[in-house]
Order: sequence, then structure tokens, then C-alpha cells
Amino acid sequence: MSPLDVRFDPAYPLADLRPADYNPRRLSDSAFVRLQGSLRRHGVVKPVILNADGTLVAGHQRTKGLRAIGQDTVPATVLPQKVRLQDEIKFNLLHNRVETESSVVYAEAGPIGQWCWIPWQTIEVVASRNLPFQQAIGFMTAAHGPWGSVVIDDQGRIVLNAEYAAVAKAQRFDILAWTVASFDAGQLVEDLTGEYGVYDWTGLDEQAPVWNQHIIQPNRLREPTSKAAVEKVRYKSETWEQLVLPWLTTGHRVVDFGAGHGDYARHLRAQGYQVHDYEPYRTFKGKYSLDIRGIVGMIRTIERSLRERGLYEVVVLDSVINGTTSLEYQHWVLLTVNALCAENGTVAIGTRNLNHEQAYEDSEHSISRDATRLKFLDEHGVDMRFVKGKWQRIRYHTPNSLHGLLSRYFEEVELSDASKATIKAVCRKPRAFPIEEYEEAFRNEFNMPYPNDYHHNRHFGIVERLIELTKERNAQSEG
Repeated sequence: MSPLDVRFDPAYPLADLRPADYNPRRLSDSAFVRLQGSLRRHGVVKPVILNADGTLVAGHQRTKGLRAIGQDTVPATVLPQKVRLQDEIKFNLLHNRVETESSVVYAEAGPIGQWCWIPWQTIEVVASRNLPFQQAIGFMTAAHGPWGSVVIDDQGRIVLNAEYAAVAKAQRFDILAWTVASFDAGQLVEDLTGEYGVYDWTGLDEQAPVWNQHIIQPNRLREPTSKAAVEKVRYKSETWEQLVLPWLTTGHRVVDFGAGHGDYARHLRAQGYQVHDYEPYRTFKGKYSLDIRGIVGMIRTIERSLRERGLYEVVVLDSVINGTTSLEYQHWVLLTVNALCAENGTVAIGTRNLNHEQAYEDSEHSISRDATRLKFLDEHGVDMRFVKGKWQRIRYHTPNSLHGLLSRYFEEVELSDASKATIKAVCRKPRAFPIEEYEEAFRNEFNMPYPNDYHHNRHFGIVERLIELTKERNAQSEG
């Protein structure tokens, strides 16, 4: 029997659906044809999800496919209460990723070719894996009821959505199931788990403004030595330790661009190194509120150094590119770093390796580890995550894409650790760009947007000086 807090309609009229305008997946023509073929062969074995107001939360492409083959109804799970937009999006993502078989789960099968509710008492979890995914599912079922479903074969093996069934056993709720003949199960799984489009996050721009990144950016190099000693910080940066410190002297002037809390810069200054740091989303200690006064102070320190001593011999860009929210911001960051670097200077860069992350997620280790590796990558290598109440973007590069990108800004680019989690690069000989592009980059990088459309507008001096120095450097290199 269906749980009281969730309504299942096996034939919800397609005409009554209200599609959401943020659906993050796009299908190619070939994928859409493949989807229609799957629907003709198997029907809909996974209900769409509707918000309580009738908004289609998950299943946009499926409903389009049904209309294309002449169907006018769809099985639908209707949430018991209207959920906020952020949870609508999470339902969409989890629903699109729920065809998983990492866990091994058995239960009581129903009649072949029919929907039924399986009692949670009959569920047997033989092997529980993909714990991060189970945690994400469990959070949403606890908050909104049993919104998902499974496909089970006539032998009792759950062939799709096994992680959802494992959550049902743990939380003690019955599961909606479609039963398929075991000899058809393999083809059904193959048809449903193939590639059905790519993610497109442009519809979520308003949900993930630039300043959301301050939750992850300032903490990326801060790693407490233990829970009992949270005030003690372990200074850990492969980019600094492997690319910079082996040859850095106290005579070099360095700017750590995108320095988080500035832990590493302070650590090195205490040892006599000349390191300035800049973090446009520096927060107050222990808080998420932004330290605008401190941010302006960093800008003025760098401006003063530029006026007194010119461009920097060393620029460090550690774990910053992967936090850029758009291709525009990626360009502005790299163009600003290009400008800060002296003609004979060095830029050290570290960013996340897409190949390593994909290999990790596909490995046995990733599905048994208690972590939060849920990837929804778009065609630009961007993953959207919901962290501490905020949507955030994580940008990944392959060694090839990173080398191609950096070669636009520097004549010499040398990659290292191309097979590890962090790709690192040493760049030299900054290329010249039109002054108008530099000006746009500086205006955006040194006067970042903050909540409520606030800008500090204390960037004019550093922009003016950096333009002067960039013109001089580029003229010298051309000469």
C-alpha cells in the first residue's frame, strides 16, 4: 500500500504537467531518438517526480519522449508538500543519477509488468556501497518522503536504484517497484543507463552567484591538524611546496592570488619571505560574513608594492581556476595573473584534474568511501554542488585542456603531476593582450560583486597602476 505522505499516480496526464525552466540536462538528437526507442520497448519504469503544485521536478526528457511517441500519460510521484527551488533541483540531479547498481539488494518481487509497493521488511541488503549517494538520497527521503522507485526482476534482484532500496531498508519505508522478467533485465538496464545528454548549468546562474564560492575558496588550504586542535593549521599546498619553495628566496617578491584565509602567506612571511596575498572573498574568522575592510587592505598593499617596485617576480595561483564560476571569470583571473607577472617572472598554478576525478569515481574505492563525491559534469568540465546551503561550481581540467588554456596567456607552459588529483603548471613569458581586455579583467577581479549588488569600488588605484606596468612590460617584450 502506498505511504500516506506520497501520492503515486500511474497515469498522470501529460497535459497537466508544468515543466520547470531550469532543467539541467540537454539531449542531442541521437540521444532523443534512443530515448524514444527505450520508451517504446519498456514503457516508463521510473516515474517522474512532481512538486505538490504540479511542477515537473524530474523527468523532463522522458515526458518529451512520451509525447513524441504519442503517449498522453506518465507514471508520477507527487511530493506531499511544495518544496523550495533548491530541493527541486536536488531532486532532479538525484533522479538523473539514481540508476545505480553498486549495492547488491534483494526484495520481494511483484507481478511482472506491474507497479507495486514492496514492504521494507522484505528488503535484504547483501552489499551496501556508494555510501555518499545513499547519504544524499537519505537526506531527501527523510525530508520529503519516499519519492523514488526501483526496478526489480522476478528473481528478487533489484536491478536499478539499488542504493535507494538500501536507504529504504535503513529508514524503514516501503518502496515503489516495477517488476521485469529476469531475461529482459539486462537489456532494460543497458537501455536506461546509457548516455542521455549532458548537463547544462546556465539555467542555475541566479542560484549560484559568484560570492557563493567564498564558502569553499577561503578554506581550500586550511587543514586543522586534528579536531582537538582546530586553531592549529597544517600548511599544505603541493603547488607551493613542489613548484615554488624549492627555489624561492627571501629576495623574491611574491603575490598569492586567491589565497583563501592567507594561512600560507602568513606562514611564509613569518619565515622572512616577501609574500603578499589577495582573496576577494576573505571571511571573518569562523564566519561566512565577508571581511570587506580586509579585502580592500590587501588591494592597497599590492597597489603600494606595484608603485614602489613594479610587477612581481612570482605569482602563485593555487586551487583558484577550479573555483571560477564562468569562462569569463576564468579568463579574467588568468589575464590578471598574466599582468601581475614580470617579464622574466614565474607563475605557479595548481588546479583539479578531471581525468583523476573520473577515474576515482569509477573505482571501487570511491563507491565504498564515506565521502561526498557526486559528479554532474557539464561539457566544460564544471560540476555543480550543494554545499552548506549554497550552490557552488567546481571546474575541472584535463592536462590537455589546461595546457591549451594556459598557452593562451604564457609562451612557456610546463605541466607536472598530470596523473594526480591536482595538475600543476609553471608558466613563463606572459603574452600581450589588448589593453581593453586587461582593463575589463582588472575591474572585475579587484572589484568583485558581493551580496545585495554591493561593490567596494576601491580598485581604481590598482587598476591604473597595473595598466601602466602592463603597457611597459608588453612594450619591452615586443621591442
